Amino acid sequence: MALASLSKEQKDEYAVTYAALALWDGGAEVTTDKIKEILEATGCEVEAYWPMIAAKFFSGDRMAKFIMKPGGGGGGGRRGHR
Repeated sequence: MALASLSKEQKDEYAVTYAALALWDGGAEVTTDKIKEILEATGCEVEAYWPMIAAKFFSGDRMAKFIMKPGGGGGGGRRGHR
C-alpha cells in the first residue's frame, strides 16, 4: 500500500493511531495532549478532532484489547483442497 494513494483522512487516522501505539508501547498514558505532542514532534498535521477521538478510543485497557483481538480471517487455502 502506497501512502500517496491514501486520502488525507486516512493519513490522519494512521498518524494518530501510530502515536497512540507509541505512547502505549512506551508505558505512557494515551491522552489527547500526548498524542498532539508526538504529532507535533514528528511534523504530522492532522485535523484537530483526531487526537481526541484516538485518545478516547484507546483509553484504559482498550489498546491492549485492540492489539490482542484477532482481525478478519485471511484466506484459508483453496476450498476442497486436501
